[in-house]
Amino acid sequence: MIRFIFLMSIYFLIRNKSNPSVISHAHSDHIARHTKILCTPETSRILSLRLKRPDYLRIPFFRKTKINGQSITLLPAGHILGSAQIYYETEEGSLLYTAESLTYQSCDVLVMETTFGSPRFRFPPRKEVEEELLFLIRKKLSSGLTPVIFVYPLGKGQEALHLLCHANIPVAVESSILNFAAVYEQLGIKFGKFEKFKPGDCRNKVVLLPIMARKNKYLEHIVDKYTVFLSGWGKDLNSAIRFGVDTVLPYSDHADFDELLTFVDRVHPSRVY
Repeated sequence: MIRFIFLMSIYFLIRNKSNPSVISHAHSDHIARHTKILCTPETSRILSLRLKRPDYLRIPFFRKTKINGQSITLLPAGHILGSAQIYYETEEGSLLYTAESLTYQSCDVLVMETTFGSPRFRFPPRKEVEEELLFLIRKKLSSGLTPVIFVYPLGKGQEALHLLCHANIPVAVESSILNFAAVYEQLGIKFGKFEKFKPGDCRNKVVLLPIMARKNKYLEHIVDKYTVFLSGWGKDLNSAIRFGVDTVLPYSDHADFDELLTFVDRVHPSRVY
């Protein structure tokens, strides 16, 4: 029975023409150009910057919706704005798909993303990492260096921007991060004071750039810079060399190893994929 639930539910999640395809959140590695998309209203707003005119079925969190006689409920995932767990119920049983976890929902089958599913990925408390980042930034600024922080443009970029602005640190932000930040602001997230990044105007401020910009030529014109990448991969010993930066801090919006195990314990599924 469990295998039937799993196969039928995965079929539902990747279904194409007659059913909407479910998108859990708007990171580029989790989306595709489906004709019909089922997602949260917040995710649809962000997807509008990445996809051209799909047909949306927008479902708010916790609203059970019937599709072809089956029930689907989107639950908060706590990953990026609008990110959802997908809870799928059939007469034979239930399936929960999650990339991250904020709400615990019991299920028969659990399908989970485990980006950091190794014991070496045990992150320090978020508050400690934030304090370490702010201390490092202030230290570099006071010594005349320009801190350049690399982030993923959606999610991590807005978290870092929010942190810097509320710490009253001058910050210049690259346009791709700002595009998503505009959607956050439309949905009620307040950042504070910041400015748009200009390659020739970086002194006495932090520069917030997408990780893809590490090799852009305009970085050569930022003299006396100190580069930081915010990522859970910072727990790897050679992560700074791997990403070509001065340091990597384990600032992550993914669950670490212990949090993944805790989630499994709390939803007590019969089978985990």
